[in-house]
Parts: sequence; C-alpha cells; structure tokens
Amino acid sequence: MMGETLTIVIISDSTGETADAYLKSVTTQFPDLPIRVVRHPEVRNMEQVDEIFLTIPSYSIIVPTMADKEISDYICKLADENHIEVLSILEYGLDVFEKVTDKKAVRKPGLIRTLSQEYFSMIEAIEFAIQYDDGKDPRGFLKSDIVLLGVSRTSKTPTTMILATKNYKVSNLPLVPESRMPQEIFEVDPDRIIGLIIDPEKLVDIRADRSKELGLIGDSIYYNDARINRELEYAKEVYKDLDCKVIDVTNNTIEQTATDIIEYYKAKFGDE
Repeated sequence: MMGETLTIVIISDSTGETADAYLKSVTTQFPDLPIRVVRHPEVRNMEQVDEIFLTIPSYSIIVPTMADKEISDYICKLADENHIEVLSILEYGLDVFEKVTDKKAVRKPGLIRTLSQEYFSMIEAIEFAIQYDDGKDPRGFLKSDIVLLGVSRTSKTPTTMILATKNYKVSNLPLVPESRMPQEIFEVDPDRIIGLIIDPEKLVDIRADRSKELGLIGDSIYYNDARINRELEYAKEVYKDLDCKVIDVTNNTIEQTATDIIEYYKAKFGDE
C-alpha cells in the first residue's frame, strides 16, 4: 500500500469529534502517511450503515463511536466481511469500565456531544472572564450573566474564574472611591449584580500579607485602617444605590462564595 492514501472512516451516533480528536493524536505519529478522514455523524440505524459501507475503500480503518451496541456490532460484522480493520475506541472503553465496575453503561446516543458542548461552553466562559476581568472593558458588563463588584482583595477574580468553570459568563469591577463608575454598570439588571463585602479587620490582614508577598516594606495606605473603612463604606453606598445582592465573604472560601452566587442566580433566573 506504499504511497496509497489510507481512508479513516468515522461512524458516529453524535458528531464524531471524539474520534477525530483521538485520531489526531495517533496520526501525528505517522507524519509521512497519506491520510484522508471521512466523518459520518448522526448515524442511528443499520440502513445508514449499509449505505456508508458502499463508499468505503478496501484500504481503510473504520472508527465507530456508537453507544448502541447492536449497531456497533453490526459495523464490526460488515467490516469483518469486507476485511477492513475496526478501531472501536468507545466500545473498548465501555467494555473495560463495565468489567471493572460490574455496572452496565447506559449506552445513550448523543451523550458525548452533550459533554463536548458543555466543555466548549466552559472554555468560552473562561475566555469571557479573562477578557472582561477587572473592568478592563465596560462593554462586558452588559453581556454578563453575573457582574461582581468589590474593593480590592475580596476575591473577585478567583470567584469569577470558578463561576466560569460552571459555564457562567462573569465580569467584575474593583470599587475605588476616587474612580468614576462606568455608565454600563447602571444599565445592568440589578439582579445580575453581586456586591462582595468583607470585615475591615480581615481585609487589613489580607492586604498586609499581600504587601509582604510583593516585598513592600513599611506603612501603606493599601492596608491602612481608615482607608479600608472608607473603601468599604463607599462599596456599601454603591450596593445600596444599585439595589443589588450583597454577599459577605469574610468567613467564606472562594468555593463557598461561588456556590452562594450560583444558588442566588438560579433562584432569580433558573437555568436560563
């Protein structure tokens, strides 16, 4: 078969993306091998399989990702009759898990695609969080599922990133008394805005520790008691003006704060 193009035929009850991604990791190990990949998605019955086999050349490898065992077995049977190799990555995985756990796979078509969609949605949310972190682009506030407000060191960014991994599009804005609030904030649905508040003594300690980490020595307005109290009073005024939800993060882990926000969001908006 020297010089001939190898045809890889993906037959899937979903999109075939899983098989395609797996094959890329394999085929990169054969840089000089001419390869043609043909993908057949949304295959749900044996009649479709029959039609596909009419187009498969003899120099091929078939890669089925079928949750339905009957159809998967039928593909293997036809492949054997036509002397074509089958690479059953999904079937092999299901068999191993069933053997080890003594449980049966649900074998429901489309589950892989659902997982893929959730994954890409998460990536999109993370990219959104990075783009609109720290008020870098006020246009993001109006595109957000959730907008976090808070003074420095109230864990806005890490909370934003955790929420992003849950597929929420989140932006955040640091509150500084001397800085003018972006007009876009006042155009956001108040129910989508979360104000973070913290005990002033706890915030003094957090900022002092942060200053030490940065190698800053001596007194600093950054963790000055009076300054912090002024910032927190300003934040409370903002939250009151916006009539938004306020969450005290003093004794919360970042994960707990994210959980509280999600519970509040679902109560307001459901699973939109």
